[in-house]
Amino acid sequence: MKDKKLLLRIITPRGKKVEQKADMLVMRCVGGDVGILPNHMPLSSPISDGILRIINGKEEQKMALFGGVVEVKNNIVTILTSIAQRPEEIDLARAEHDRKQYEQLMQERSSDLKMQSYSVLLRRALVRIEVSSEPIISGSDIDESDDI
Repeated sequence: MKDKKLLLRIITPRGKKVEQKADMLVMRCVGGDVGILPNHMPLSSPISDGILRIINGKEEQKMALFGGVVEVKNNIVTILTSIAQRPEEIDLARAEHDRKQYEQLMQERSSDLKMQSYSVLLRRALVRIEVSSEPIISGSDIDESDDI
């Protein structure tokens, strides 16, 4: 059973974005972060804007996800989302510009609706910055003596 893997499928309006195996997935759902291992119970949940961590052994990949829904059933994890971005697909300079702009706008007095909108856009910029800024972790980057 140790070699059991999850099959991850990410589908956007443009079609299938990802289809790959994974040992573990961690993502932000509406109720909080959810970790998924092989043989996870069936699950269906809305996804919040956040980072998807795809873990295989000691390697970790990150993707930015913006809304959608996840379904887990029979070791198949299907994510339907409007936007899924790999680190190399993110324009870091634009994300930094957006972060500064929305932080500045949130300092101004605005209606609650505008503030909520700015908050969502700021969160998206921060997710993009984190996904594109951090290097991919591989087995050679991890100290075996660390507790993980």
